[in-house]
Parts: sequence; C-alpha cells; structure tokens
Amino acid sequence: MAKEKKIVKVEKDETKKEEKGSYGFDKEGKIVKVENKGDAKERAKTKRILAIVLWILAITFEVIGILRLTDKINWFSNIDKVPFVIGAIVLDLAFFIPGSLLWKKANHIDPRSEKNKAAFWTWNNLGTILSVLAFLPIIIFVLTSKDLDKKDKTVVTAVATVALIIAGISSYDFNPVSSEQLEKAQKEVIAEVGVDRVYWAPTSKKYHVDPDCPAFSQSETIYEGTVADAYEKGLTDPCRRCIHALEEEHEEEEE
Repeated sequence: MAKEKKIVKVEKDETKKEEKGSYGFDKEGKIVKVENKGDAKERAKTKRILAIVLWILAITFEVIGILRLTDKINWFSNIDKVPFVIGAIVLDLAFFIPGSLLWKKANHIDPRSEKNKAAFWTWNNLGTILSVLAFLPIIIFVLTSKDLDKKDKTVVTAVATVALIIAGISSYDFNPVSSEQLEKAQKEVIAEVGVDRVYWAPTSKKYHVDPDCPAFSQSETIYEGTVADAYEKGLTDPCRRCIHALEEEHEEEEE
C-alpha cells in the first residue's frame, strides 16, 4: 500500500525579487525542489547566446574544411585532404547540434508570439535554416573540386549530406511554443485550481493539476511547479483526466 503523500506548501516572500523556486514531494513526503534559476528571459538569453557561439564555431570548422579542400591552408599536412575535410564536417556537426538544442530550449523558456506566423516559424526553426549554411557550401565545393577524384567526391558528399540531414532534423522544433499558448494554459490551470500550480513525474508526458492523479501511481517522485516550469520541461499538454475529475468534483459541490 502506497504511503499517503504529504503536500507541503512553501510560502513565497513576494517582496523579494529573487524567485525561490517551486517545490514538490515524493511518496515519502520528502520535498523535491524544482530550481528556478532566475528570470526566464535572462535564462533564455544566456542559452541563445551560447547557441549562437556554438553555431559560429560549427561554421568555422566548415570554413576550415573548405580552405583545406581548396588548398588555401595546409594545416596538419600529415593528414590526407579527404580525412581532414571529413573531420571538419564531423566537428561542424558536433558543435551545431548542441547549439540548436539550446536554441529550442530557450524558446520553450521564453516563447515568442505567434501573431506573425512567418516570423514565429523562422525564429523557432532558425537552427534548421542555418544548417543549410553550415553544410551546403562544403557540398558545393566538393562537387566542383577538380582535385578530388569521383570516389573521394562521393564519400565526402555523402558524409556532408548525412550531416546536413541530421542537423536539419535535430534543429527543427516539431512542437513550438508560443507566448499565447503558454498564457492560455496558465489561465486554464488557474481557472481550475485557483493558482498557477501543476505536477509531473520524471517520466510524465503531460502536466497534471491533481497530485493524486492515477497516472502517478507508479511514480517514485512527483514535482510541483508552475505551468511555465512544465513547459520548460517539454510538457505542453495537460492531463485531461485530472481536469475532468476536478470539473466533476466542482459540479458535485455545486449540487
């Protein structure tokens, strides 16, 4: 028989500018804190800056590969041209993907308005757009190179093309979040429970408004936070079972 969960309410001092974070509990009543590391916009800004730095480094490796391919530089002359260029492509991809993941993470922390659909799509999928810049030029240089034989062209082009596909797909945000979507979700939760408070487990696919939801029956740890906290974790859909249960409870109380 599972132990009764004890909810511990942690009061926040609204006079302080620094957020204290959100709290949760496990099945033994132990409090689990969901860290709030400062203002969402500042945290998102930091991640975006890091993403841009990583993208610049990625494209730098592409440029180095092109320069070696066109004999503009002769670094590491003990390494043949083809392995060197392939290595540059791999390093390009190794820096590009973390940059794209940081960019997507930032957009879930501080989402953009979707009033302008084109700008919204471009902003959220900037990594996919830049992936073309990070890999297509070297493909063009390889195909037009007069110094590589057909076999080498085929190998390097294949590696660069696969890298382009991987970078493009990993950079694409299949579930972009808008500021309007987040605001609507916050209002819905507040309308249901009176406060911006939701729950989730480490394996949750959705956020819950009821800490006693049957979906938590096998969970060792349950976290409590705001809707924005849940969105940051990638949980953008509510558990309808929780909401329906609360609505029925409200109807019974009214009767």
